[in-house]
Amino acid sequence: MSARVVKKINPVEIYDSLDRRSETGPLRPSQKRVLSDWFSTRKDERNNIIKLHTGEGKTLIGLLILQSKINSNDGPCLYICPNKYLAEQVRLEAQKFGIPICEISADNGLPEEFIAGNKILITHVQKVFNGRTIFGLGNQSVSVGAVILDDSHACIDSIKNALTIKVDRNHSLYNKAMSIFEDDIREQGEGSFLEIESGDYNTMLPIPYWIWYEKRNEISRALIESRDDIEVKFVWSII
Repeated sequence: MSARVVKKINPVEIYDSLDRRSETGPLRPSQKRVLSDWFSTRKDERNNIIKLHTGEGKTLIGLLILQSKINSNDGPCLYICPNKYLAEQVRLEAQKFGIPICEISADNGLPEEFIAGNKILITHVQKVFNGRTIFGLGNQSVSVGAVILDDSHACIDSIKNALTIKVDRNHSLYNKAMSIFEDDIREQGEGSFLEIESGDYNTMLPIPYWIWYEKRNEISRALIESRDDIEVKFVWSII
């Protein structure tokens, strides 16, 4: 009878047990300090922010934290990057250190190793945050135990863009919105309104929230009529 192998949950010990490439050395003092502090005092906190200078190994820290979560049966675990390029860089980093990972398949299927909480899924913001996300919405969404946002500022900017509807002046939704809010925009400044109407992209006037609320049915109908357009369909389900 073979003895049951106990998985290590301390990220520093996990690193020491990895089947790493020969060029990888021991953890840097800053990495070990952050990981030890997280494990001893912060691993049960809902939100953590790790701030280090560029080049100090934040990627490895994030991967080891997620591996600790997986070994503690707290998966599935998701590592999110601001774009495809950085996601590929993180995959290469994980492979270099021998950390088990998986990625979304060519047919946009979520890997079983991720759903079962066995491997870290590395992907980018646009795959996760949109109205037709393969992770699902509401009651149909995939439960995730832990998430790392790599370069959180860039990720948050990308998330905002992914959840914002933008149309140019040639789109039917633009013309409908202008028609609905024309009087309200004009009241804020006749000159600015005329500049916007003429196509001056350096001029901007916001719609007051109380006006938007007052005319929410009209603008909602306009949005519904354009919900299958590429500018709208990936955001509409979330709205």
